[in-house]
Amino acid sequence: MKSTTSVIFGFCMIFIATMAFSGGCSAMSTQILEIKWEWPAGRQMETKLLINIKKISKASKGLFGIGASPSMANALPDATDVSASIESGQENLVGRELSIRIPGMEAQKLKVGEHAAIGLVEGNTIGICVSAAPTADKQELANWFNQWRCE
Repeated sequence: MKSTTSVIFGFCMIFIATMAFSGGCSAMSTQILEIKWEWPAGRQMETKLLINIKKISKASKGLFGIGASPSMANALPDATDVSASIESGQENLVGRELSIRIPGMEAQKLKVGEHAAIGLVEGNTIGICVSAAPTADKQELANWFNQWRCE
């Protein structure tokens, strides 16, 4: 009896460790579109999305603030994490959640509960521009988004 309990306990520990290292259930993680921020550097937007801002928070700077060091390759000035839901744009992305870390000067344009447009490149993996929508009116919002250009 004791050895059976030990075996079951061992399998449970292996299962828990496997889930922890693999990121848990993949069904949830496939719904969130993780996007990296880069400056446009002359690139033209490939995809544009209309998003509804759900959360804005200062990015963690890591242990002793090392993640915010300018010498770090991925460091952004005043890095801010933004979560949003995709409301319009590329059909297979509509309805998904989006997560991106952007510079603070770009994030200060955005407000939770409001809409924005974001321009993507490289197979929808990199965001290069973001603009807050000037209106909440559905028809005006649709017109603005149709005419919006990544600038």
